[in-house]
Amino acid sequence: MVKSENRNKITIFLIAAAVIFSFWFTGFSLPKLISRGSQFFVIIGKMFPPDTGYLGKIISPLLETIKMSFAGTFIGSLLALIVAPFCAYNTVAPKWLCGLLKAVINILRAIPVLIIALAVSFIFGIGSFAGAFAIALYTFGIIARLTWKDAEQQSHKTMDALVSAGIGKTKAFANTVFIDIFPEYLSNCLYVLESNVRHAAILGYVGAGGLGLILNEKISWGDYAKVGMILIMLFIVVFIIETISSYLRRILNGSVQTTVLNKRIIFIVILAVALLSMAAIDAPQITDLGIKVFKGIIYGILHPDMSLIFTTSQNGVPYLMLETICIAAAGTFIGAVISVPLAFPGSRNVSGKLSAGIMKIFILAIRTMPAVIYGLIFIRVTGPGAFAGVMTLGILSIGMCTKLYINTLDSFDMKTANALKSMGVSHTAAITNCILPEVKNKFFASAIYRFDVNLREASVLGLVSAGGIGTKLIFSMNGYLWSYAGAYILGLVILILLVDKLNSLIV
Repeated sequence: MVKSENRNKITIFLIAAAVIFSFWFTGFSLPKLISRGSQFFVIIGKMFPPDTGYLGKIISPLLETIKMSFAGTFIGSLLALIVAPFCAYNTVAPKWLCGLLKAVINILRAIPVLIIALAVSFIFGIGSFAGAFAIALYTFGIIARLTWKDAEQQSHKTMDALVSAGIGKTKAFANTVFIDIFPEYLSNCLYVLESNVRHAAILGYVGAGGLGLILNEKISWGDYAKVGMILIMLFIVVFIIETISSYLRRILNGSVQTTVLNKRIIFIVILAVALLSMAAIDAPQITDLGIKVFKGIIYGILHPDMSLIFTTSQNGVPYLMLETICIAAAGTFIGAVISVPLAFPGSRNVSGKLSAGIMKIFILAIRTMPAVIYGLIFIRVTGPGAFAGVMTLGILSIGMCTKLYINTLDSFDMKTANALKSMGVSHTAAITNCILPEVKNKFFASAIYRFDVNLREASVLGLVSAGGIGTKLIFSMNGYLWSYAGAYILGLVILILLVDKLNSLIV
């Protein structure tokens, strides 16, 4: 018990020291943020009122964004469902195969979706195929990892008994563990679909089709009234998808009861939408130049510029890795802390439907805004560099952390808190003395998860020169400097894998 308490104190101290160092290293300045904070609203003010006359031009790329999201999510999820059982220990595959597949998937997860889309657009040409391909790989990595973890955590007693009775491992797995984890698998797919719609909205920045193409164009021209209209339409789509997704997850977890026939109809409709989306994806355009670029990318990955790895300069991989970690850590801390007071009024379980509904719209608006736009806005406040990256990831972290916190609170048993309130204890006191102590560990786990996501989001910051390894990586790829890009990708993969291992030790 004493050792556990001491370990927790040491962990908290180390995290606090790392966060303080991250704020210092990235040049965070509260006085500057206060003095120039009003600049944050300059670009936002130009977006409203939106240009409603531009609505007709948005529909086609918006539909392309949706079809990329559905097609990529469906393909990636299906592949994950096939591969994940072979990644889970004590299921259907030998340990050496499990370890090999896990290593490959973890490497895939380390490469951000934007970088995958950029590479695919070089090889197969611009269009929705590149976007769907990138989203499929991104989805595959996430869903495969979540599914194999669920499979490993399930009890294998029944499966082992069937195997002992002479039934093959694969068949025994399919009739026991697979059935148990399938509802959670579907729920994870719905969560990833929600985020994929937002990912697809910025992939056009690197030629992967969808809203990102016109969003990039209008931002470049400073036509912010049209940008405002694009974001409103994106908000509406995300709101509809998240509302439907939330309802479907409640069916999966048993909160909403429905008939078997209705479940089959829902499944058929979702399958039909996914298949139609796949059919509508642009065909890849394989050219001699694309093949040459593909060879260049492979050569760069296999032959990274080692001079960038073994140097202490600001253009070197070690410095950029450290800068990326610091941007992610400081941004995560800002988001994780601010999200706590936002989550309680956003929980139906804690504060009621009206408060939760208002907060849901507010948080969804924060989450809908692409990272690129936040980056551009904060560069106006802080100037280019790591400080802008911290603030960008801070805002993005508020969106995700608040949602994850709300999910935790909505599943919290309120009996004790309600009993305290019936005895005259105030609502605020019940939260601080009863609810918060019980959920703080889950809040912390959510923040650690967001930190992991922020390391990948840092690549998006490269589009607007907001610091981190993503900036140099995107510049290198756009300049066809494949050995440089290979060095930065190697650094990013090592960084993600090391932090992933560290997170597993902390949580």
